[in-house]
Amino acid sequence: MPLFDYECGDRHRFEEFFKAGSEIPATLPCTTCKQPAIKQLSSPAFTPGRWGDQTGKYGVNGCYDKGLGATYHTSMERERLMDARGLVDAGSFDKHFHEDKIERATTHVNEHRADVRTLNETLQQTKGDAGQAIAETFSVKRMKEKGYLNDEVKG
Repeated sequence: MPLFDYECGDRHRFEEFFKAGSEIPATLPCTTCKQPAIKQLSSPAFTPGRWGDQTGKYGVNGCYDKGLGATYHTSMERERLMDARGLVDAGSFDKHFHEDKIERATTHVNEHRADVRTLNETLQQTKGDAGQAIAETFSVKRMKEKGYLNDEVKG
């Protein structure tokens, strides 16, 4: 529920709760003297989970992270340490990041093995002429199809 502070001309202060979604009046009668009390600008609530992290898992002496090899006292300090070391938090990756990466690597390895088989077959057909076998196996056209070369390469 939203909570707002009000203050009248005689400097009486009081708080009022309002139902979520209801209209919040700019003035209310003072609960002490009945003068009009004006709604005050409220300061934001302190959130220990991020704006300093003084409580919780970090505690007084901080938190030691074996992966970082360092002690940090706030989540922001941890992020600075990670940035300085070029590290990324595992929670930053999407749900299937690792599975997708393994799948891409497996596809790449299988393509490489197929290229090696083709090269060996072409070597036999060209009676050991390595230059010709390489040129046929790794032609510019095939490398463009695989995405290894852009259209600026002629051949």
